[in-house]
Amino acid sequence: MRTLFDRLIGSLVFKIALAIIVVETILLGLFGGYYVQYFGAEIDRRIAEQISTPGRLIQHEQLKVSILSDPEQMKLLLGPHLQQALAVGFDGTIYHSTDPLKIGTSVSSLPDFPEDQLSPGMTEQVLMTVDDPTGTSMVSITPIFNLNANQPFMYVYLKVSTKGLEESQRQMQSVLLIGSALCLLLTSGLIFLFTQQTVLKRLITAAQFVNKIQIGKLSSRLTPMGRDEIGILERGLNAMAESLERRTQQHQAAQDALRDSEERFRDFTLSSADWYWEMDSDFKIAFASYKFYQLIEEINGTPQGQSFDKLGLQPEHPQGWQQLNQHLNKHTAFYNIEFSWISRDGEKQFGRINGVPVFALDGSFNGYRGTGSNITDQKRAAEEQQALQRQLATSQKLEAVGQMAGGVAHEFNNCLAGILSFAEVARAKIDDPERVKEYIDHVISLGERATGVADQLLMFSRRRIDQPKNVRVEGIFSEMEKLLVTLLEHRIDLQIWSDEPNLHTRVDPTQLSACILNLAINARDAMPDGGTLQISCSKADVPPIAQRGIDEGDDIYPPEAEGQYVVITIQDTGTGIPADVIDHIFEPFFSTKEPGKGTGLGLSIVHSWVEEAHGFINLESIEGEGTTFSIYLPRSEPDTEPVHEVAEIGEFPGNGERVLIVDDEHALRTTAQIILDDAGYKTETAKSTEEALTILSQNVDNAPFDVILTDVVLPGRSGPQLVIEALRQSPHYGVVFVSGYPARSRMELENLLGNYVFVKKPFRPGQLQKAIQDALKLASSRARTT
Repeated sequence: MRTLFDRLIGSLVFKIALAIIVVETILLGLFGGYYVQYFGAEIDRRIAEQISTPGRLIQHEQLKVSILSDPEQMKLLLGPHLQQALAVGFDGTIYHSTDPLKIGTSVSSLPDFPEDQLSPGMTEQVLMTVDDPTGTSMVSITPIFNLNANQPFMYVYLKVSTKGLEESQRQMQSVLLIGSALCLLLTSGLIFLFTQQTVLKRLITAAQFVNKIQIGKLSSRLTPMGRDEIGILERGLNAMAESLERRTQQHQAAQDALRDSEERFRDFTLSSADWYWEMDSDFKIAFASYKFYQLIEEINGTPQGQSFDKLGLQPEHPQGWQQLNQHLNKHTAFYNIEFSWISRDGEKQFGRINGVPVFALDGSFNGYRGTGSNITDQKRAAEEQQALQRQLATSQKLEAVGQMAGGVAHEFNNCLAGILSFAEVARAKIDDPERVKEYIDHVISLGERATGVADQLLMFSRRRIDQPKNVRVEGIFSEMEKLLVTLLEHRIDLQIWSDEPNLHTRVDPTQLSACILNLAINARDAMPDGGTLQISCSKADVPPIAQRGIDEGDDIYPPEAEGQYVVITIQDTGTGIPADVIDHIFEPFFSTKEPGKGTGLGLSIVHSWVEEAHGFINLESIEGEGTTFSIYLPRSEPDTEPVHEVAEIGEFPGNGERVLIVDDEHALRTTAQIILDDAGYKTETAKSTEEALTILSQNVDNAPFDVILTDVVLPGRSGPQLVIEALRQSPHYGVVFVSGYPARSRMELENLLGNYVFVKKPFRPGQLQKAIQDALKLASSRARTT
């Protein structure tokens, strides 16, 4: 009930009806009171007019004064409420009266007669209201004058009761009030009905329309009934509904798109091999995709609310987290931050993360979003690729060796022919010591020449780790010249020079030689009908990018290159490189040669090695005219390196020290034994590790050996294994290793043994004697320290 009452009180219809009633009541009060007063005054005026009319008519002689004695006529004139009608003389005598009994009497006998009003000076009619026991009455006194008289000789006195008139007046007022009320009520009803039809009904319809909009019926519309204010409101509501429906549809479409996007993103994150993460402005992880969450939970619990350096991940770079924090503090993007962790199965895994800062519309920093990925397979693939590249580099070198095999064989045959010839001549001239010495010198020279050819072969065929050293470029040219002449065949003119003989660079000399050899082989293949190959060396100063001229753009120097460089130029007059393939010339396995005539790795290996040496390559080629490769390597200052002179025979004599010579080659055992016996050492020989160990064990107490001279490569157990076993039995031995593969053997021995003496095959007698002396000194110093 209370709710219904509240709804009634709060409804607009009730308020409008109440307002109309209040307004009509006020109007009724105002206008009704006005009309009541108006009609009351009008009745009084008419009564006064009616009561004063007979007196004026008698005064103007239009009626006879005797009419006052005729009651019937007076009632016709003044109505049934006439009380007295008198004609009174100036002396107060009554001459005419509707009551015959009063004629001839004096007015003084009449009760409540206003004698004071009858004065000789009265000139105008007097109207007054008097109260008596019978009620209120209205009195009219009219003076009557004779012709040319100044004073009245008679007075007409009329008295009419107002009781009936008041009753009539009240009835008239009641009728007026009731009529006014009915008129106002009718008017109010009509106004309410009009308002109901023209305003309230349309407002109720609008309210119902708004309710429909509230419950989601956005397709509802109003029918505007006119161009008034409510019509404007109706059209506005329709426009609002259309806009709301359109925006709701757009919002729904956006919600659907957002839901689809979220589902798509969730599916991507679940199926993607990458990780996705988000951190807040405090650099704490606020979101992590499933795989990233699973990874961190496996090694360090939940990542939620933790920073990257607290997740149990180890940076691969020593300053990895420091670099990351620098980016975070500066609110800049970071890329390729690598780290590692140990999985549950004990394997080391590798990962990488990238991130970009997130800013709000007002520019405030909100945090970071980024991705990550497991790069373990990439790392392992890169390691395998590096191993493969090393194998391919070796294959490329072997390809070069194969190409120059004929020339090398020719060179070896020349050396061997000379050695045999001079040996035969020396034997024939055995009685002429001077001639024999001359022929022996030639044999030694030819042997050294053959040794140089063998060194070149080993240089390009063996596997090795880069060993950078400060090298003089012109010296590399000199060492390679004979090999290049043999390789290029005599149809190609080789020209080698240097602008400055003292240009140095810090690189691996073997790799530099291989680089030049690869480019020379390519140049040879580009000149099938002969031509000219120029190999030169010069220096160049590369300015910083900000100081370069128009002719020194990125097509000549890389943006990051600057400083002093040595420029090695290999220029040929061959067929040139077609313009459509020049951009691919350094790609692995890209080759323009016929199948079976090249692997497509030479230029790729050259390019990779030059970049690893912190240099770069410029290529210029004109099809049909030739190609020029310019290799830029960082220039270094020359330094002083010790010069190893070949020791002479007898310079390091022995004093009866015992030396065990171990080599599977009989000629080498015999040669070494002769050299050391002649120098004053006592020697024994063995052809294998087992035989050597037997000899050592037999002499460990009786005349033990001082030095073991052994080849690195032996049948069965190797020379290093022999030395390890011998030193385990007696640590006082001096050790000298001999090998024809110095680089490989030295790396292996450094991993197995500490100090040792190494002699490269073939050796000179003086070198072997010095090696024995050095081994004795090392053994003596080792004995003192122990």
